[in-house]
Amino acid sequence: MKNIQNKLKRISVIMVLLTVLSSCQNLLDDIYDNPNAVTEIDDAALFTNATRNLLIQTTDIGVYRFAGQYAHYFVAGSTVRKHDQYLDNFDDEYNEVMRNMYGGVIRHIEDVLQITSTGDTKNDVRHAMADVIAVMGYAVITDAYGDIPYTEGGKGKSEDILTPKYDSQQFIYTDMMSRLANDINILKNADPKDAYPRSEPLFDNDLSKWVKLANSFRLRLAMRVRNADNTLSRKVVSECLSEPLMENPSDDASMIQTEGNGNNWYSYKTGFPEIKVSEKMIDQLSNTSDPRLPVFVSKNAEGKYLGQLNGLNDVAFGASQFGKKSNMGDAISSKDSELYVMTAAETWLLRAEASLAYDGDAVKANEYYRKGIETSLKQWDVEDADIVSFLASPTAELTGTQNQMEEQIGTQMWIALTPDYFEGWSYIRRTGYPVIAERTDDNLERGVTNGLMPTRFLYSTHEQSTNGTNVDEAIQRQGANKIDTPVWWDKN
Repeated sequence: MKNIQNKLKRISVIMVLLTVLSSCQNLLDDIYDNPNAVTEIDDAALFTNATRNLLIQTTDIGVYRFAGQYAHYFVAGSTVRKHDQYLDNFDDEYNEVMRNMYGGVIRHIEDVLQITSTGDTKNDVRHAMADVIAVMGYAVITDAYGDIPYTEGGKGKSEDILTPKYDSQQFIYTDMMSRLANDINILKNADPKDAYPRSEPLFDNDLSKWVKLANSFRLRLAMRVRNADNTLSRKVVSECLSEPLMENPSDDASMIQTEGNGNNWYSYKTGFPEIKVSEKMIDQLSNTSDPRLPVFVSKNAEGKYLGQLNGLNDVAFGASQFGKKSNMGDAISSKDSELYVMTAAETWLLRAEASLAYDGDAVKANEYYRKGIETSLKQWDVEDADIVSFLASPTAELTGTQNQMEEQIGTQMWIALTPDYFEGWSYIRRTGYPVIAERTDDNLERGVTNGLMPTRFLYSTHEQSTNGTNVDEAIQRQGANKIDTPVWWDKN
């Protein structure tokens, strides 16, 4: 009897275990099969992350160590100052710039493009918005290095391409402008409900502003190839002028960095590396009584605007009293200062250059030039009375020969692009304005470029060792892997 009872107990236990296991399996089945469970990558989160990283890159290592100093916006202290001396022994940093851009922007946005292009998740509107961000990201990388992985870029995970080919910059630029044209046509007639109503950090899902961004950025690309492919440039510029463009600061593509310590320029102002505004920038603003001076520059401890000369050799720098020079202004270096990737002010100045160069219309160019200055002043909340006063000054009027007028436009573009210092460097490379003089004085370091402003970043030894065949092909095509080898569009 006792044995029978024990057997019954064991059977009961087994039955209970089977019931529990069955319930657990049903629960697992529900998790795996539940149509409301998260079974795919969220393209909205990826889109937001890629977009935010695109703006954050305007303060990254490639800007504060290289581009911002090359373009004479500022001088960084400590070992970072070596970049200002036109040296090129920064292999880890060249590699980090490419890794951050492909890892932080391109990889995520390529995933979004794949998700939104096929199957149940196909969405033409989201795809077009993601494509705009992709183009803007690739533009930064190609402007830094020249030929880069483009058609196969960022596809290591999705397509298992671990050694992507390098496309020529000429092909990349032509394709980017074509892609933006398609994106604009889609977004012009799109329903915002099909976009990113809760995940779009630039314009709160206002698609009319996305059209302006895409078209204004396309105008930037078209003007950038002006000296390399004038026929293509003219054609695309004409197309851009027939579509909506950014017109006022409310159209600006910007955001506030809310994560971590906020805007990185705040960290550099209060920590490492310490950054001082360039003497060239302060002289330009003060000599023209530009009301953006107190916006972009802080007074030093003595109540003066005092800039640091770029390019000093070690001995001269040691005697330069670097610590007494002016910091960046609070408007661009506070924790909650805006980050910008495209503005209406830049767009107006591009139109001014196009009118002068392609139409020979100095009157229209002057109108756009003045509008660009006015829009930049409004972007930084300059007082109305100061705007009126500055627009009445000689600085706000195009005069002289075409070259002189283009230099005026270039100088105002350099100022208006603040704090997107990478773009300022790119504009100088293309146009030569404002002039960054060759370094010939004994107190200046000439570096590896013989005193001339660097024109690109280097392909790192890591990239050469892991993707050597494709890197070598790019070098053979575009020229030596040196910081004074111009990229394709740099024909000035």
